[in-house]
Amino acid sequence: MSKKEKKRIFDLKLLRKLMVYIKPYRKIFWGALFFTTVLAGLTTARPLLIQFTVDEYVIKDQDATMLWYFTLLLIGLLLIETLFQFVFIYLANQLGQSIIRDIRKDLYRKVNSFRLAFFDRRPVGTLVTRNVSDIEVIANIFTEGLLVIFSDLLKIVVILVCMFIFIDMRLVLISLSVLPLLYLATRWFQLSIKSTFQQVRNEVSNLNAFVQERLSGISIVQLFNKQKREFESFKVINDRHRQANIRSIWYFSIFLPIIEVLSAIAIGLAVWYGGLNAAAGGEISLGELIAIIFFVNLIFRPLRQLADRFNTLQMGLVAGERVMNILDNTEDVEHGGNEVLPQVKGHIKFDKVWFGYNPDEMVIRDLNFEVQPGETLAVVGATGAGKTTLISLLARYYPYQKGVISIDGHEIERFTLDSVRKHLAVVLQDVFLFSDTVYQNITMGNDVGENAVRQAIEDIGVGQFIDELPGGLQFEVGEKGGTLSAGQRQIIAFLRAYIANPEILILDEATASLDSHSETAIQHAIEKITEGRTNIIIAHRLSTIRNADKILVMEKGRVVEEGNHDELLKQNGAYARLYDMQFAAYEV
Repeated sequence: MSKKEKKRIFDLKLLRKLMVYIKPYRKIFWGALFFTTVLAGLTTARPLLIQFTVDEYVIKDQDATMLWYFTLLLIGLLLIETLFQFVFIYLANQLGQSIIRDIRKDLYRKVNSFRLAFFDRRPVGTLVTRNVSDIEVIANIFTEGLLVIFSDLLKIVVILVCMFIFIDMRLVLISLSVLPLLYLATRWFQLSIKSTFQQVRNEVSNLNAFVQERLSGISIVQLFNKQKREFESFKVINDRHRQANIRSIWYFSIFLPIIEVLSAIAIGLAVWYGGLNAAAGGEISLGELIAIIFFVNLIFRPLRQLADRFNTLQMGLVAGERVMNILDNTEDVEHGGNEVLPQVKGHIKFDKVWFGYNPDEMVIRDLNFEVQPGETLAVVGATGAGKTTLISLLARYYPYQKGVISIDGHEIERFTLDSVRKHLAVVLQDVFLFSDTVYQNITMGNDVGENAVRQAIEDIGVGQFIDELPGGLQFEVGEKGGTLSAGQRQIIAFLRAYIANPEILILDEATASLDSHSETAIQHAIEKITEGRTNIIIAHRLSTIRNADKILVMEKGRVVEEGNHDELLKQNGAYARLYDMQFAAYEV
């Protein structure tokens, strides 16, 4: 951490950004401030009342009745202080929970707006940490941080003012002579703990990312018998997390005893000087001596708590910085146009399109092709040829660097993302299902009745697959559809696309993971779902694209051959070689 960062204990700019979220809850915020202000006065009133009672009705008049009345008054003040403390804590926590609800909504909305490239660079576990644990830590800024720190500081100021007004100044100065030492100790603690908290939050993020990734890939870990190796890696990360927390505890283990010692010294100095003065018949009364002991305790109690409050505030600001870095991110946001794409016929054109995930390494190079409405275009090529990237560009998951991609003669970058994507449906090889029912995974939350879903099942002829499931459409598929076979997951993906009724359908190696029996069984579904719309099929098995109107053969991001199945075989080029490799063995 730089010297400038060390000197800046609080990031005021970050704090102002977080304070914006208070605006909808101003009444709660001001209510909490009101109660904490009254509490400062009530806390200070008790020692002064004790001082007055001792001096007037114990030492001077020895009036038992008035002593009884003032004791009841002290009890009443204590009950009122307890009630106000309850209201203050309730309001502070209500404010904190309301604010983190709003921040979490904004953060989740922002994350959903990012391009896929953003997620390519960041582990999912890290983003989970931002949306869950970091947000909870931010809540503490308002529930146990700012308002409570303000309350404690206000109490200290009021107490100091009352001490100098109502108690002998020499006694006050002698008892508070330790404050410079306390300031130095507090300053050292603040400077030291900030970087430690940053490291703690970083290690929490690393730990979450590691655990999430390994549990998601647990089948691979077990398949290759790497449990022991992964456990050793986990131990290293977990130990770094432990060491980061121990470093923060070490600073507290030094700071808190320093406060206790200085508090005891302050009281000792007050008793020594005040006792000698009172014994010698000086101006300091017994009531003042008792009051100064109360006041010193009342000052050092919030000072002791301020260490924890500061801990809470620093942790919240560190978490807030990480969250705000995402909320302030505009570079990775998907930027759509302002126009709404009108009704689509399905004409697609790529004109001199260039694209690279890294601008220095082009994956798509001068790509040119055209698909007429209602045609089926197949795209084939070796792994890494750019087939799936082509689909990602059409769906606007990534922005292309050069060229034009148009639908019905309209460049897609002119239109909003929603208006482009609602005309597309994609069926991928690796089908992702949410941990919900079959019905919800088909409709994706859209207002589609169960009768419409059953009609779709009948239309594409996959009723047998659904009927085999316990509970049919209401069957819970489990996390990522883990309770279903590959064929069943693929059927749900086809139904999902069919229900959407898109003008343009994309099948990205949709049958590559199926066995021959399953593939044959769902060929009718494929024929039905592709009927009457423009289709782009990314194919691994060339048997699925024989009847395509046009086939593109891609190599290293370029189209090297174009034509239908028969035309490409006659050319005896790249397509013919792919065909021979796949079918020579079966034709013997």
